[in-house]
Formats: sequence, C-alpha cells, structure tokens
Amino acid sequence: MRLTFIHGRSQGRRSAVALRSEWLAALKRGLEAAGQPPLRDDLNVQLPFYADVLDSLTSASKPETERALSRGPDEGTSSFAADFILEIARGAGIDDSEISAELGSEPIERGVGNGPFVLAAGRLLDRKIPWLGGELLRRLTADVDAYLNRLDVRMAVHQIVAPAVVGEPTVVVGHSLGSIVSYSLLRECEDTTQVTLFVTIGSPLGMVTVKNRLQPRPLRCPRGVAAWFNASDVRDRVAMVPRLDRDVFPAEIENVSDLHNPKDNPHGISGYLADPIVARHIAAALALAVVCGLRF
Repeated sequence: MRLTFIHGRSQGRRSAVALRSEWLAALKRGLEAAGQPPLRDDLNVQLPFYADVLDSLTSASKPETERALSRGPDEGTSSFAADFILEIARGAGIDDSEISAELGSEPIERGVGNGPFVLAAGRLLDRKIPWLGGELLRRLTADVDAYLNRLDVRMAVHQIVAPAVVGEPTVVVGHSLGSIVSYSLLRECEDTTQVTLFVTIGSPLGMVTVKNRLQPRPLRCPRGVAAWFNASDVRDRVAMVPRLDRDVFPAEIENVSDLHNPKDNPHGISGYLADPIVARHIAAALALAVVCGLRF
C-alpha cells in the first residue's frame, strides 16, 4: 500500500525531504485531531518532487504569463494569465466597475485583451486577499500556465510523478497545482493505476480557465480511481469553485467545503492535512486497502 503526495506550485529551492516531512507532520496532527492511529511504519510514502524541473523549464524561456503580469498582454491578445487572474478576481467578488475605478484615467476597455484592466484586477486582489496577491499570484499563474499550455513541461512533470502513482494500490493526495497534475496523470495512466482514494485539496480544477485546457479529454473520473474526495476552505480563492459538483466537474466526487484553515494562509497544505476531516478520509482509505487487500 502506498500514500503519494503531489505538491503544488513554487516549491523550487526546497528539498523533497523537507517538503515530505512537512506534509507528514501536518497529516500526523490531523490524524491525532481525528482520533485516528498514526500511519503504519511500513507504509510506502512518496512525494515525487518536480519543482526544480518545472522551474528550470519555465525559466529557460520566460513564459507569456510573466509578461502578462508585469505589463499586461498586448492589445487585443487573449492570454491564459489574463483569463486566470480575471476569473479569480471575479470569483472573489471584484466586478468590472471596481476594476474600472481602480484604473482611474487609464483606458477602461474590459476584458483579457486589455493589459491595464487585468493589472488593475491584480492590484485589487493584492489588497483584498493579501496572502494571495503579489508574488504568490504571479508564481501560481506562471506554473499553472506552463503545465497546462506546454507539452514539454507536462511530459517532464509526468515522467517524475508517474512512478509514484502507477502499479500498486495508492491513496493520491494532490494540492493546488498538484491536483491538476494528479488528475491529468491519472487520466493518462488510468489503465495502470489502482487508486483507492483520490484526494484533491485547495484545487483550482473547478475554474473554467483550467477546465478548458485540461488534458486528456473528455473530463471525467479516471477509470483507475475508486473514490474521489475534494476538500476546500471557502476563503481559499485558489479553490475558487470550492465544490466539484456534477454541474462543475463531470464526475462523482464527495465534497467538503467548510474547512477552516489558518486565516493568514487558507490555501496552505499544513492547514488542509491537519484538518481531521481530510485526515480521517485518508486514514479510512489506507485501512480499507490494507484490510481488504484491494485489487482493481
């Protein structure tokens, strides 16, 4: 039996060992809060670390995202970055009139083709949701952009992550960009996976901008997944569509959207894994697989 953690954006310059330890420590707190026994000593815990590869591939050729966030897309050009930022802003309750007011005397043409309009939306996000704004928003957008829109990046990430999800029965936990990576990989490798539980936390999978670019098509629950559990904190604007109900994502998914992560970072992995509801789901799936000796 295996437990695989798939991390999210901007983990470069950290070590795989440190990141794995952070995730395990948070899950340990969650298990204790849920009244569950600790993880078995013989459990195979994997955290495939792709951050350095992602950073090296995206820094070699500065992505369109960086241009969009530094000065806005060219006039009349639609970019993933602009779509992504405007969708998050509107999901946070920032409407076009507020963005236009932020522009002041600047051009007020609405939409993704207007660089100043997109940048004004970003400034409003900085002020309204300080933990998400600025550098974090730029890095998140750049990493999601690169993964979804560049085949070389997607293939390189999958090469690192795939060995930790194929083959033996596994509980897969994907956070943030990691939920996008894990979903795409599980669809791609669905005939060689045995996933007793797929856990997505702090996931942007419900965003239209993301769903429109997800591969492979059609969107559905991967065949190798026995159950899917999605958890979010409503204050986590990265998971701006907190419930992946059927009208949002065409799959049978159990949703919990009333978690209460730390106020200063409701998107953080530590808050999610330390939550007793999330920890209880992971523990139950691991126990079921061990007791029943599950095979697909």
